[in-house]
Amino acid sequence: MITARDISVLECLASYFLMNRRQIQALCYPKDHDGRITRRRLSAMCRDKYVKKLTMQVVNPRDGSLAPVYQLASRGRTFVAEHLKELRVMLKPLEVPQPQHLFHYLSVTDTHILLDQAIQVCDDVRLDGWFNEDEIVNYDEPDRSKQFKLETLVAESPRRTLCRPDAAFQLEYQQHRGVFYLEQDRDSYWHGQVAKRKTPGYVKLAEVNGHRKHFPETTIDRFTVLCVTPSNKRRDALREAFRGMEGKERWRFANYADFVDEPASFLRGPVWYPCDEGAEPVSLLK
Repeated sequence: MITARDISVLECLASYFLMNRRQIQALCYPKDHDGRITRRRLSAMCRDKYVKKLTMQVVNPRDGSLAPVYQLASRGRTFVAEHLKELRVMLKPLEVPQPQHLFHYLSVTDTHILLDQAIQVCDDVRLDGWFNEDEIVNYDEPDRSKQFKLETLVAESPRRTLCRPDAAFQLEYQQHRGVFYLEQDRDSYWHGQVAKRKTPGYVKLAEVNGHRKHFPETTIDRFTVLCVTPSNKRRDALREAFRGMEGKERWRFANYADFVDEPASFLRGPVWYPCDEGAEPVSLLK
């Protein structure tokens, strides 16, 4: 039997794509202090094929011991679509394109959860759409050949250039709708390499107003790229690396720890640093 809290788990997996037991427990079973109930219910939902359990492909000592990751199975996706009466849920992905990057997906989930918590306490701001990198953006397009994801081919020549955000979302505030792209950094690559790899795609995306393809209802001609880092040191290293790159004015950098204890600061706190040396941090709702 699917319980009300089980349904909340399925809805969370539909929204966040991949979650670990810790994340699910915090949102759906907050009084389950030792995790026993959460593990038991997840095992039952895996047994009944509502949920799939994945094994971590890469273990990093900084992230703790090996733990499973959960996502919707086909039966669970169908249940959520019927329960919420939202057919778009049927387009949610059921496979992980790059299982070696499970830690990265979970970091994106952490940021998504924090943003949702910030929206809950900022009643004048509305989250007007969120897309993970593997989701269909124009889900109301009946022709599957015309459906597309966030990944955008922005140039064929002289060099083939792709823009590959980790996620994208739109905020509505004071009658304006602004588009934000997320780059979740885990300090996996040299900061100079990150700057060289990431900036060309966003420069080309800006040239063609590609953010309007993802969010046609935006009222702002520009977009912002938010880079969330695991430490202040990494944040500052990336700021320095991006400082000499074209399109640097679109980028903002923040340490995840700066808003983890107070989610509202994600939106209102001066925690987002521009690239320019000596520049003061700003809020997203400036």
